[in-house]
Amino acid sequence: MKKLLVIQTRPGIGDLCVFLPAIHAIGKNSPNYELHLLTKRRTCADEFLHNDKIIKKIIYLPDNKGLKLNIKILNILKKEKYSKCFIMHYGIRYLILSKFSGIKEVFFYGYLKKNENIVDKSQQSIKKWLKNNEIKFNSIINVDFKIKKKNQITLGIGGSGLNKKWKISNFIELAKKINEKNKTQFLIAGGPVELEDSNNIIKSLQEFNIDSISICEKKIKETIKYLADSKLYIGNDTGFMHLSGCLGVKSFGLFGDTPPNYSSYNKNIYPITPKGFENITHGSELMENINVEDVLNYI
Repeated sequence: MKKLLVIQTRPGIGDLCVFLPAIHAIGKNSPNYELHLLTKRRTCADEFLHNDKIIKKIIYLPDNKGLKLNIKILNILKKEKYSKCFIMHYGIRYLILSKFSGIKEVFFYGYLKKNENIVDKSQQSIKKWLKNNEIKFNSIINVDFKIKKKNQITLGIGGSGLNKKWKISNFIELAKKINEKNKTQFLIAGGPVELEDSNNIIKSLQEFNIDSISICEKKIKETIKYLADSKLYIGNDTGFMHLSGCLGVKSFGLFGDTPPNYSSYNKNIYPITPKGFENITHGSELMENINVEDVLNYI
């Protein structure tokens, strides 16, 4: 079978989730090709896409720079002998390497990066490249277990920067108010750097007899079932929000420092933004303007 390659080099878990509908669309509309994905290790792609029905192989970019990186990428492309390549970002590096490796059909965004909606760009590009304006885009993560919904809400406290994080005191207050209406268990989702914050939340909630558990020390692959079993996600715009949405969980994302249109690829993600503010984007630093009552009213 012929092979095609999709190159997606944005570094985060959420970034890859945003592009997942476009990647799947390429595969679904290329039934005679085996689809491979070249991406960065920080996406943790193999930890949540190991059951994917369309992506047959995940290749991580080598941890090199400059000429060494170019040589290693070129060797990968030559070894796999791809017939087509879809480059989902701007720049000439992968275009040149693809051409040098002998790939006959290469599609890419262009030479110079533009300020645009990354969701719209990815999906419109696929329609153009595949010459099909009727393509449907779906964001889904395939799992190999039965999802058993619990009376559990995921609180996403992580984030790639402090400006993207809601205050821990807000999460505690939110959990208390939700529990007053309906006794609920809370799943605290973050990474190792959020472990201390997670422990503080758990300790605070214990004082009010509210059950909570943390997945901050677990690998991404281990967190998937916990996320899928939750009935809701509420939290920062982070990888766990995107994973939850792709697992079919109704997810309320707090957007005070990133563009809310990053969530437009997924019908399960509902952006909550600060009242009275428009054009939220990188550097807006408005997470403090999202209050607990607004979140409660929204959900």
